[in-house]
Formats: sequence, structure tokens, C-alpha cells
Amino acid sequence: MTRNRWTPWDSAPATGTGTGADPVRVYCLPHAGGSAGAYLAWARSRQAPGLHFVPVELPGRGTRMGEPPLTSLREVVDGVLSVLRERPAGEPFVLFGHSMGAQIAYETTRRLVAEERPLPRALVVSGCRPPGSPAALPLHDGDDERLIKDILELGGTPAEILEHRELLAMLLPVLRADLTLLNAYMDEVRPTVLPVPVVALGGTDDLLSGAEWVGGWRAVTAGGFRQRVLPGDHFFLHSRVDEVMAEISAAVTDRAGAAG
Repeated sequence: MTRNRWTPWDSAPATGTGTGADPVRVYCLPHAGGSAGAYLAWARSRQAPGLHFVPVELPGRGTRMGEPPLTSLREVVDGVLSVLRERPAGEPFVLFGHSMGAQIAYETTRRLVAEERPLPRALVVSGCRPPGSPAALPLHDGDDERLIKDILELGGTPAEILEHRELLAMLLPVLRADLTLLNAYMDEVRPTVLPVPVVALGGTDDLLSGAEWVGGWRAVTAGGFRQRVLPGDHFFLHSRVDEVMAEISAAVTDRAGAAG
């Protein structure tokens, strides 16, 4: 099978038989400035039988470093939809997104609803305020040094990266582009209710989208809602990967339930 550049490490064959034996594909959407590599360990993991994790690569980073970053969330969603169009209509899947990736996952689901296309079994959002919330920090407005300082304070980015100026020179334009499109989206979006279960995850010490924001995702679903707050900063998902995978697995089996 020819690999889509949006999913460079995905070589799984098409399924879609509709049987319980089909693996559920979990499309993993990255945070601002992040690459598909953030989920590569997940794709290689055997911790969650029955799930097939598919890291999604956005232009301008990772395996697509030579491409310019996209300038609107709609363009990003267009790319994700192009991946889904290549898969069999009956193939089960979940959309998972962290931080900016959560907004991409939400907007992708909205587009699927509008186009009357197959929907994910669940939408799992992590480390992100619900759509329509005020931006936590105008990270895209400051100079490079201020942007670096703000990002490091969120956790998840090693301070040693400051020593690699060439790497920073490649990373910062992509990060700034992502934050600019994300802030524009948060200002413009008018949230709608989805007929899809939603699981919302947060970190106890997240400076951008802490525990007080997690419950707000309940308003965007009529299909069941569950929330969980885990120990950690904005990038808690990498230190609590077992719990995050367990929540995704539960979302597949119980459609998120009705618990809050």
C-alpha cells in the first residue's frame, strides 16, 4: 500500500469488515509545533491490544520538514480528511488530539458530520480548552526569546534545546504559524454539538488548559461524555501514557458512557 505523507509510518492494510476483530485505528494529532514523532512510541507499542495508533504528520515538521506550514485550521482539517477518504467506509476509528491537536480532531469531526460521512467511535481530547474558550496565552505575539521561555514553562520541552540554534531556527517558524492559526480559530469558531462520544483529559498542573477547563467539553457532545484529570503538566500524556491509552480503549468499548 502507498503511504500517505500525512501518515508516514502507517502501513496497516485496509480492514473495514465490520467485525469485532478489526483493529480500531486511532489517529493521533499533535500539539502546536509538534510532529508525528511524538506518537511514534505509541504506534510501536503493544500496550493497548485492539488499537492501531496512527501518528499524523502536519506540513513543516518531521518527515515533512521541507514543506511550508499551513496557515489555517481548515487546511489542516482538509489534510486529515484526505487520509480518512482513503480508508474503507466501514473501518472503525477514533480521533485523538493533544492541545492544538484536540481542536483539529474536533473540527475534523464537525466536517465529517456536515458531509454525512462515517464518524469516529469517539473523540478523545487532551490538554486543551474547549472550542470557543479564550486563548490562554498569546504565545504567537512575542519575540523569539519570550516564545521559547513560555514554551519551556509549559513542560515537555527539554531546556537543552536552547543550545541548538539551528534546530530552533527551524522549529520556531512552525510553532509560531501553528499558534497563529490556533488563536485565529479560537476567536472565530462557533461550537456545535456533536453526535459522537467525547472523552476529555487534562493535567493537574497544566498552565494552558488545567483541570477547570476539562469539563467544558461536555457542552460539545450529545453522545456521552467522560472526563479525567491526571497528574502532570501540559504534556502529562507522555508521563501517563498507560492511563491515556486505557481511556482511549474505554472510549472504544463503551462509547464514553454517560458518566461525568
